[in-house]
Amino acid sequence: RISRAVGVVPLVFWGRFGIPFGIPYPKRIVVVIGEAIDVESEGSGDDDDDDGGVSEERVDRVHKVFLRELEALFERHKVEAGYGGRKLRIV
Repeated sequence: RISRAVGVVPLVFWGRFGIPFGIPYPKRIVVVIGEAIDVESEGSGDDDDDDGGVSEERVDRVHKVFLRELEALFERHKVEAGYGGRKLRIV
């Protein structure tokens, strides 16, 4: 009834110790930093567009390297991060 009168559904969030809008529940965050990916600087390759931009082929190449390294990083550290039974799926 209130939501129809006001036009919105009132929500109250409960955090830690039952405090409304309070301290959130703790969550573990795992951060892993991999090796740098070597990318040629713009203008140094012969696959740049004539207008000074970067070609789609070059972007696709670097993107494939990034995804491959990301997957390898996940596989290398997934057990110690608590994701041993999982498979990384990039969509």
